[in-house]
Amino acid sequence: MILRRLLPGLALALLAFLGAGLLGPGELVVLNNVVVLALFAVATNLLLGTTGLVSFGQACFYGVGGYTVAIAWYQHWAGFWVSACLAPFIGGFVAFLVGMLVLRSRRWFFALLTMAFSQLFFTIAQKAYDITQGDSGIFGAMVPDWMADPRGGSLFIVAVATISILLLWLIDRSPLGLTLRAIRDNQRRVAGLGVNTYAVQLLAFTLSGAFCAIAGVLTVVNQQAAYPGMLDWVQSGDPVLVSVIGGMYSFLGPVVGALIYQLGHDVIVRITTRWQLALGLVLLAVVLLFPDGLAGLFRAEAWQALANRVLRRRPA
Repeated sequence: MILRRLLPGLALALLAFLGAGLLGPGELVVLNNVVVLALFAVATNLLLGTTGLVSFGQACFYGVGGYTVAIAWYQHWAGFWVSACLAPFIGGFVAFLVGMLVLRSRRWFFALLTMAFSQLFFTIAQKAYDITQGDSGIFGAMVPDWMADPRGGSLFIVAVATISILLLWLIDRSPLGLTLRAIRDNQRRVAGLGVNTYAVQLLAFTLSGAFCAIAGVLTVVNQQAAYPGMLDWVQSGDPVLVSVIGGMYSFLGPVVGALIYQLGHDVIVRITTRWQLALGLVLLAVVLLFPDGLAGLFRAEAWQALANRVLRRRPA
């Protein structure tokens, strides 16, 4: 049963590894962008789809992960492997501190507070020029030579992202994941059963921040750069949008959404400069026709619900 549930994910991971080994340099860049965005979205969806918390501040921890590697290299504090291993712990710690404050609020106030923290970190990255190089960002050979090679870097990105997404899947299927979904559906009832919902949500927020930091590290490997835009709240909107497109109530939905979003973005940009409008129309169509996201297309119930909606009849 477990193996059957893992098969779609294993098939996608195998395709990613094959792509990293066979594609040309230009296609490898696209593959890396898809894989990193998929990890970023799955980590964010631990809050959005599993816990029911809409966060526009995950770019805080995404950027912290990237800047941990970049600043350690630029300031000669540590090598790549040390800083890359520390990044998820630093990102998780920052998420823990932020979560202690923002989780005191509810619903849209929570989303606005996370957005405010994202802009705070963005401003700090811009102003702390001596440490972060300000708007210019930090660029340079901050990764090992074999990882600077497009193919070697792509294989590393795919391997780390696959392991991270597998760990997130284990969390999603664990008692913690079941508790988070119960809190999402009826928080008061779960609290009435004696569960400390604040502590459980804080744990989920911390774990999400740690894995978002890993995505930030992989972005540095892909681009060999860290810049304030990684911390902008707009960057936090991408994984949310990807999760909605792919299906935030399906674990692999954000992965499907990342693939569709990145490939669609690359195609639309070549056709028109108003790609935001086209992307907005696609999102609107997905929300109206497939509320469960594109991942729901693999279920017969989704097509039946669409037929009922089009024919304006009630399901049996």
